[in-house]
Formats: sequence, C-alpha cells, structure tokens
Amino acid sequence: MQVKEIEFKSAEQVIKEIRDMNVKGGSPFGRSAAWAFKLACEQEHINNKEALINRIKDLAEQMTALKPTMGTIHNSCALVERLYEANKELPVEEIKKKIIYLCNNIITKSLAAVDQLAEIGAKKINNGSVIMMHSYSSSLMGIFIKAAEQGKKFTVICTESRPLRESRLAVKYLQGLDEYVTYITDAEIYEFMPTADFVIMGADTLCCDGAVANKIGTAMIAKLAQSCKKPVYIASELYKYDPRTKDGYDVVLERRDPNEIISAGDFESEENIEVVNQFFDLTPARDITALICEYGCISTTNVDYYWHILESDLLK
Repeated sequence: MQVKEIEFKSAEQVIKEIRDMNVKGGSPFGRSAAWAFKLACEQEHINNKEALINRIKDLAEQMTALKPTMGTIHNSCALVERLYEANKELPVEEIKKKIIYLCNNIITKSLAAVDQLAEIGAKKINNGSVIMMHSYSSSLMGIFIKAAEQGKKFTVICTESRPLRESRLAVKYLQGLDEYVTYITDAEIYEFMPTADFVIMGADTLCCDGAVANKIGTAMIAKLAQSCKKPVYIASELYKYDPRTKDGYDVVLERRDPNEIISAGDFESEENIEVVNQFFDLTPARDITALICEYGCISTTNVDYYWHILESDLLK
C-alpha cells in the first residue's frame, strides 16, 4: 500500500487542488508547486522572458497566498526564481528546460527523501508499540507503511485533528495496513498520552532554531508529552526547512475561515464574539526529541547545516 499522488494535468489544476485542500501534507505541497512550474513551462505558450518571469511570480503568489505556512511551497518557488535569475541571459526555451529539469529534481528527490525517512522511522516502531500521532502526514504514513511491511503489529492513537479532521485519512491507511487504531478527540489527548510509547507528528515548516510549524495542537501535544516523559519525534524531509527563518523571518501561521468551526445557529448573536480558526502552531525545539529525516534521526537545530547539502544537490 502506497500513499497516492495527485496526477496533475495543468498548472491551474495544481492551484485548484491546493485551494480545495485536496493536497495534504507538507511534502506533497512542495512537489505540487514544482509540478505547477513544470507544467506551465511544458504546456503554456510562453514565448518571451518577461512573460515567463511574470508567470513564475503569478504562480508563486497564488500558491503562497493559499498556504503561507508551507515551507516546501516557498522553497519550490524560491529555487525556480533563483534559477531564472541565474540564467536570464539565455533564450527563453533554454530557461524553460532548466526549470523543468529543476522541478523534476525537486519531485524525484522529495519522493526519495520520504522513502528514506520511512526506513529510519520504521526502526523506532517495535512489535506491540503504541504510538500517538496528530493530523495527517505523508511522511508518517510512509513510516507506518514501512513498519507494517516489516511484519510489525502496532497501535496508533490517532487524534481527529479538528476542525477538518484530517486524521480520518490516516485511519483509512492504517486500516488498509491491518494495524490497530484508537481514534480519539483532541480533548482526550492527555487521557491517552500515558499509554503511548512515543509521539510522532509531521511538519509543515522547519525553522533554523529547531522550532516546527505544524497543524494546530502539535505544540500542545509536545508540551503534554514532556510532562508525561514521552519522546516526541517529528517526521519530515529537509525540504520543509524555511531558510528565511535564519534571517529573522517569522513563519506565517495560517488562520482559516471561522465557518469551519461554527455552524449556523450556534449563537443567538455574534455580537462581541471573535471566532478564531487558528490552523497551525509553532512547537519549540526544546519540546522535540529529534527530527526523523532523510539524513537520519537528528536534532531539529541542525536543519540549516543539512539544508545547504540538499540545496546544492537540487541545483546541480
């Protein structure tokens, strides 16, 4: 059983799938952004350099506006723009070929990275392990798939992850793997934390100081795990690192439509009520045991070092 990728047919389809929340997980967002640039260069009638850079910026602005917390989207956009600037003296068709090559590289290496971290993460799981997870992450699914392929039987305590309850997709995968699931509300986390051997969660952005942006509730779970003396692992490829954080950039923690958490008639009046649908939070490095990535099980504070290795590899 494998985590399925969306088959994109055009750059505009990429935008639509992101807008409709059909792209799930930080790694797929980065690959989706690469697909948008790749398909634009392959399919659209872009005959001059001004039109090309304008289209690159247009796609970057649309995707970033839709998912500002995703470090992978920023990286795909930034690398494509950087490649354009480094080669803008070339004919437009040559620049497009280079962008297509880079995007193929991003997609291929991202998929390989998720496979590599799955191998590493699966070693943390033993027969009989009880693992708590939160939200949905293709990296987490890769770890569980790999552990199941090795014949391990384990239990996953799966939080529903409100308001969109993305964890239901994780439950579907775990059922397909014939692994046992305990599905709980977010409010039940502390009650079940003592029964877990460790906590593993995904990431949407990695910061230079070791902090991790992820679905709302991640920071709370990590803090509760500390009080229960449970290890907290973050599973993420290094491509989710946002190098801007080294220069003082604060990760934008997305808020979504309040109507996702309230229904008509919940209140007699909305006067003096502010409904906040905070969708992401920031977990400090001190509450994270280690980062499981393609380079091994490392400290989250070492991501900048490994980023330079990855960046050089992508731009070869």
